[in-house]
Amino acid sequence: MGRLNPGAAEVAVPSSTLVALRRAVRKEAGPLATIHALHDAGFVSGDGFFESLRQALPVPPGETGEDAFWEALSRVFQARGWGSLEHQKVHPALGLLVSSDWAEADPDGEESQPGCAFTAGFLAHVLTRVADGAVAVLEVGCRSRGDMECRFLFGSEAAIHEIYGLLLEGHELDAALSEL
Repeated sequence: MGRLNPGAAEVAVPSSTLVALRRAVRKEAGPLATIHALHDAGFVSGDGFFESLRQALPVPPGETGEDAFWEALSRVFQARGWGSLEHQKVHPALGLLVSSDWAEADPDGEESQPGCAFTAGFLAHVLTRVADGAVAVLEVGCRSRGDMECRFLFGSEAAIHEIYGLLLEGHELDAALSEL
């Protein structure tokens, strides 16, 4: 009998597992450490998903037409129970992925910050592989804090850093985007 590669195996668990994990880590480590830890864990976990995405496309992801790529990305996430993603063009330097049914979110949660840090890291890894260069992802809306949708803003590290600074200063996302 062959030996399983633990990095390649997929394990299905209820989405509530991600919520419970976030709560447990936050209880032990605090909110900021939780965000960093889950984001980092998501980033290093993206290889297997990227391979699934690559196999779902007729050509390499970086050579796929834009609409076909975003449709395939959503389809692969949905097939694995994560939920649907819709791509929106919000700025020449930034894109937005939106989901009203994202699995990592806790729609009954009362978070003060977005709660899908694992996903943000995971998406950063996948989009970095597709772009063949660093792509940063910042969750700017989350059902875990009462928003209607989870919203993941992505782009260069510099652009995401600048937007994050503007959001911390109290700007709404649309106003921050217009200042870039």
